[in-house]
Amino acid sequence: MIIEDAIAKRRSTIMLTGGRAPVTLDLARSFHNAGHRVLVAESARYHVCRVSRAVERNFLVPAPNTDTEAFLQDLESIVTSEQVDVLIPTCEEIFFVAKGLDRLRRHCKVWTPPIKQLGELHDKWRFVLLARRHGLTVPRSELISTHEEWLTLAAKERLGECLVLKPAYSRFASRVLFLSREDHPDKRKRFLANNMNAVTPQTPWVAQQRIYGRDICTYSVAFEGELIAHTAYPSRYRIGQGASVYFEPIEHERSREWVRKFVKATQFTGQIAFDFIEEEGGGLFALECNPRATSGVHLFGASGGLVQAFLQPNALQKSGTVLTPKMSSRAMLAAPMFAAGFRSIRNFRELGAWSRAFRIARDVVYNSMDMRPFAEQLRVLAEAWRTSRKHGISLVEATTIDIEWNGDA
Repeated sequence: MIIEDAIAKRRSTIMLTGGRAPVTLDLARSFHNAGHRVLVAESARYHVCRVSRAVERNFLVPAPNTDTEAFLQDLESIVTSEQVDVLIPTCEEIFFVAKGLDRLRRHCKVWTPPIKQLGELHDKWRFVLLARRHGLTVPRSELISTHEEWLTLAAKERLGECLVLKPAYSRFASRVLFLSREDHPDKRKRFLANNMNAVTPQTPWVAQQRIYGRDICTYSVAFEGELIAHTAYPSRYRIGQGASVYFEPIEHERSREWVRKFVKATQFTGQIAFDFIEEEGGGLFALECNPRATSGVHLFGASGGLVQAFLQPNALQKSGTVLTPKMSSRAMLAAPMFAAGFRSIRNFRELGAWSRAFRIARDVVYNSMDMRPFAEQLRVLAEAWRTSRKHGISLVEATTIDIEWNGDA
């Protein structure tokens, strides 16, 4: 506790990984505005934190999923040479940081759970089993790991009116498939046959009952099984089936209680986020878990809302304080928000709602006192386009190709 207070009061050195993410930029600005020294380690050549005034030094490190040992060696070298006090992973590189947790936490506080716990939460099937064990609500689900199991879905009715099919390891909802029980049996069989080659014992999928209702996302910071920061927000505007691009906090006690019970039962420490569906009748079901930073960070803003959570978790835990964003907070990713508007607006009423939402929200990248990250987005986009062409993958997949973790040993 004395060490924690000292870190919070003096000018500390904070290292963030995942500099490509806007949430990392928001955290960097938060710590910088609070008077701390911010470093960023990133394996991408171009990223929004690279040119930010909030970041004192940037370090280019090896891609963690192609050379994990070199990645960890570089992190350890930076942590020791720069006398880092707190290391906060933000994106999927957290899994590789967790592999080196024992060696890194000898030098500083590291905000990641052990790799075993992270793996259980990231795996969509194992997460369902974990939530069930603790009596928490999730959709009816089953694991599909062979072609035979995949094809028999066409004849099954017990999972409900519609199935949601997704890889056990996936991100951005980029590979989610939907199968309606109302479809003709032949259509179902053709659909499944056309997609079954993606399923193997090494790359299983999860079939879930599709539940209709309102999408609710949560983001939290927990410490030793207690919530110390939390927010919930609806998925109002998004690109396709993917992540939200507009963020406004809501009071949602049922999801907060679900999360509180989960982190308590698992004694979780770190950043954790959930996607929920809330039925009209009030039923609440957790679809999946992201044990890392997500866009909920933006609702706390760059004014320092999460600084206390990361630097004084003991004090918050002992006092029972849970940090929450201001209910007036609004944030967005401006460029994707434009695209979401064009794709979703169907009448003048929706145009007016979108226009009002756009006017009152802050762009999480643009900042008049820190302009260069906004322009850097063009470089990031160009690099992602080159990567997508080279590997024959989507633009979204190209943004995480070097940090993805799919249950590898």
